[in-house]
Amino acid sequence: MKLKSITRVLFSIMLIFSISFAVAQETTENLTEKLYKEYKQNGIDKTLKVYEKSPVKGNQYTFLSEPLNVLGYRLMSEGDLKAAEKVFLAQIDEYPNEANPYDSYADLLMEKGDEEKAKKHYKKAIDLSATMEDLEQKARMLEASKTKLAKLEGAGAELQFLKGNWTTENFGFQDGEKVLRNEGNVEFTTDKENTLLTGTVHNKSGQYIGTRLITYDAVDEEYDMIWIGNSLTGVEPSTIKIEKSTPNEIVMIEKYEEDGEKRKAKHVLKKKSGEIAWDIHDLSNSDAKNPVAHMSFKKKD
Repeated sequence: MKLKSITRVLFSIMLIFSISFAVAQETTENLTEKLYKEYKQNGIDKTLKVYEKSPVKGNQYTFLSEPLNVLGYRLMSEGDLKAAEKVFLAQIDEYPNEANPYDSYADLLMEKGDEEKAKKHYKKAIDLSATMEDLEQKARMLEASKTKLAKLEGAGAELQFLKGNWTTENFGFQDGEKVLRNEGNVEFTTDKENTLLTGTVHNKSGQYIGTRLITYDAVDEEYDMIWIGNSLTGVEPSTIKIEKSTPNEIVMIEKYEEDGEKRKAKHVLKKKSGEIAWDIHDLSNSDAKNPVAHMSFKKKD
């Protein structure tokens, strides 16, 4: 009898919680639309006063579905940046220890063209994201803010000089002597956002050899690279970390897996007008000081 009573109580509590959550969701959605209608009829200042008196005011932050966050982006999409700014600032004032309000305001600042101020708010969002308990939201927040900040600061642009058409010569080493293995050409292109570098490789006869995809990972501050060959060997992924970058030289560490074993290689690129000398060192080799491969790139006119 006692067990049945406890079960009924627990069921009642769960039912009340479910109803309360549904009502809260409905209240949030209704409030979002109510705020927008108020804005259209009476302007943003009166809209914010309506929000101040709403039951949602002061509740736990609901991340991307937060009423002020939704309203701010809606106004920004309609071109009312002045009103959107007031909304985002009100969100920061209400939730000063949450990461997303700063990221949202930084997006607004980018629309206004204030890149320096936007950088500061993206950095604030990144710092606060470290305190987020929800791991999925934390990952999304870090990726969004770090990616936008990296683009502003020019991170991930070190390899953009590869864009264009190049003739290539690939060499190996045998008994300390450099031996030509093959010749061909590669064309590097970028997507519209300059976030993906694609290298399409052909041999000297024009036969397709494979494609190399390189994109910058702002969260880990390194490049993700994939080689897709024309054989049945599948996709070969790796990561690249820039150790040194100057106008004349780039040093990178590549990490990859081969036959179930984790390996590392050092790439040294020496640049001069229209030419690249590219040495590859196997860091798993005791003689890592000497390159195991060399590539010569010459820019086509």
